[in-house]
Amino acid sequence: MIIPAPRAVLALAASVPIAGVLLRAFPESPWSAMYLPALAATLFFLDLILAASFKDISFDARHPTHFYVGQKAEIAIAFAGPGTERAPVDLSVFWEADGPFPEIPEGRLALAETGELRLSVTPSRRGRIRPRHLWLSLLGPLKFALKRASYPLDLDLPVHQNIHALTEEALSHTTRDASFGQKSLPFLGEGGEFENLADYQVGMDNRFIDWKRSARHHRLLAKEFRTERNHQIMLAFDLGRLASEPIDSVPRLDRFVRAGLALSWIALRSGDLVGACGFDASFRSFLAPGRGPSFFAKLLNFTARLDYAPVETNFTLCLTELLGRLRQRALIVLGAEFSDSVSATLLLECLELIRKKHRVIFVSLPDPLLETLSAREPKSMTSLAESVIAQELARERALTIAKMTRLGVWAIDVPYPKLNGALLNRYLRAKERGLL
Repeated sequence: MIIPAPRAVLALAASVPIAGVLLRAFPESPWSAMYLPALAATLFFLDLILAASFKDISFDARHPTHFYVGQKAEIAIAFAGPGTERAPVDLSVFWEADGPFPEIPEGRLALAETGELRLSVTPSRRGRIRPRHLWLSLLGPLKFALKRASYPLDLDLPVHQNIHALTEEALSHTTRDASFGQKSLPFLGEGGEFENLADYQVGMDNRFIDWKRSARHHRLLAKEFRTERNHQIMLAFDLGRLASEPIDSVPRLDRFVRAGLALSWIALRSGDLVGACGFDASFRSFLAPGRGPSFFAKLLNFTARLDYAPVETNFTLCLTELLGRLRQRALIVLGAEFSDSVSATLLLECLELIRKKHRVIFVSLPDPLLETLSAREPKSMTSLAESVIAQELARERALTIAKMTRLGVWAIDVPYPKLNGALLNRYLRAKERGLL
């Protein structure tokens, strides 16, 4: 593609009024008015001839294999120019891509023989970056002609949550309650296995005292239990319309994914198995549970492929499909949202069915807008109606959460700054007491 450069456009635009003045001043020689426009056109074609060709330029784009939300990354493009015998080539580069970039920067490079251009990008959300074309623009030495060429790119780059912040937060939770100088005693619970007998210490549960052996040895002895490992944890993400709505400019789904990854980072290091799935109107994707810290990379890649869907979520179909895929008892962490009593009723029916075979943690985020409308003082009939509706929706939401609790579902409905901590504490408390 060949187009006039801004300098050529300005020169031609400036020559038109001057040509009009010359034509009015010298009507007997109308050809004199065409000298300046002809000069601008001549410079354009001359610059086009002198400009370098795209055949003389080769490039190689280097980019990170992973991008992280909110973390700046650099894309390096190395160019090989037409040689030092020519003047430096004015090269502009634009990378056209689909994905979570707020904007793609444009770079300029004065290329003689070789050169490297670095483009700094900062992904704004989780997803996949799919570069489509690399646009190169060559400006002639007179800056009158501009050549443009497009090169197709076939790349699919994942954008993950910032795992550095996730691991730091997870470590703070795992070490917060650690005892120094002594071994912490696991609690007896479902799935606990008898380990040995130890002297009773202050703070132990009185239910663990073995009275017969204590009487035989004339001192208090308590049972120690080894907490069961190899629990299955399934992260279930709602990809529907409500989960795609932003909470303070970040979609609910991204906040669910962040909390789920923090939980999986701890669970994989404690010997548990972690899997994940995504669903909206139908069951979209499934990752079978795996073990070991190395499995965390697969979880990152899986969550990066979870896409947003502008459809209503079919809890009955999708959770029934999930129930059929789980072969043994698992802890299901369901990150989902509901808006009305109908969807809440369907969700409760599905949770009641799942609760018979599995442990369930339901994770949701209250809408800050409803809290703001409920708390503000009404100053007009419109604001009064908005406040009443918001309070009614909040009341229905609280009733639904209470029904979940009565069913035996561990419901977490907290503002997003407290979500990660609440989910991690719930998991650690349940694992410590052997409730999984």
